[in-house]
Amino acid sequence: MMIDAIIVGAGPAGMMAAIYLKRANKDIVILDKNSPGGRLKSTYQVDNYLGFGRVSADELVQKMVNHLKDLEIEETDGFVKKITRTPKGFTVQTELETYETKAVILATGTAPKHLGVKNEKALLARGVSYCAVCDGIFFENRDVVVIGGGDSALEESLYLAEIASSVVIIHDLPELTASQGIIKKVKQHPKIQIRLNTKVLEFIGSTELEAVKLQNKSTYLLEVFPTSGAFIYVGNQADTSFLTDSMNFDQSGYIEVNQEMSTNIPGIFACGDVTKKDYRFIVTAISDGAIAALSAVKYIDSL
Repeated sequence: MMIDAIIVGAGPAGMMAAIYLKRANKDIVILDKNSPGGRLKSTYQVDNYLGFGRVSADELVQKMVNHLKDLEIEETDGFVKKITRTPKGFTVQTELETYETKAVILATGTAPKHLGVKNEKALLARGVSYCAVCDGIFFENRDVVVIGGGDSALEESLYLAEIASSVVIIHDLPELTASQGIIKKVKQHPKIQIRLNTKVLEFIGSTELEAVKLQNKSTYLLEVFPTSGAFIYVGNQADTSFLTDSMNFDQSGYIEVNQEMSTNIPGIFACGDVTKKDYRFIVTAISDGAIAALSAVKYIDSL
């Protein structure tokens, strides 16, 4: 059966696209390799969200999911492996099934960047983590480090400080890059320390993390710093590994779109954090999702 549109990704952008397509009376399928929410699930609190002010991420995700259910929209588990152009539209292949569709909306978001240092993969889930909300509870009353100096790193440091005995932020630049408001909160917290101009060279441990090897970038002095947990927040990368080279990407690997969220391939649209853009927030993601859906409706109706 030919489906009007398939949405790949069930984060805020993908869910908003689904809502607008459903209201336009289109047949849709949402495919996501994880449960709905996207990267929103990896944080614990959202500030400045219109109508809420401050809200827990869990509550916000649940309200979004309930909105889908109210419209009888269901997300389908599916790890998309390949999208292929056909005379009638596209085939979208997952590990279990192949779908035929007239249009595709890509809303796959981003994945955490890795440091690429020794033992990072070997000690993943054994002390090394990319998600404080997911794994922080395992480090109650223990000492942890957070690697990174942006908003995400500092926000999760504040979260971890409510669980762990101590939190040390390790950043390889001379200054933190987060917004001034959150920097002030972090500096005032009694359980958080900051180590600037310091690079992580290695994670140390046999069966679980025991320490991180550090180097001061000014003095070049090496240090083995004991810790039970290391949470990495050094940026994100677009989740586009399943796409072909015929898609236009920018130099950082994000999908290039126009103001209608159209890609260079007619019938394929992209929205949210996976696209080339200056600002990546929940509100910009859902705006992109609405625009992508309306553009997809226009495209489908023109066929």
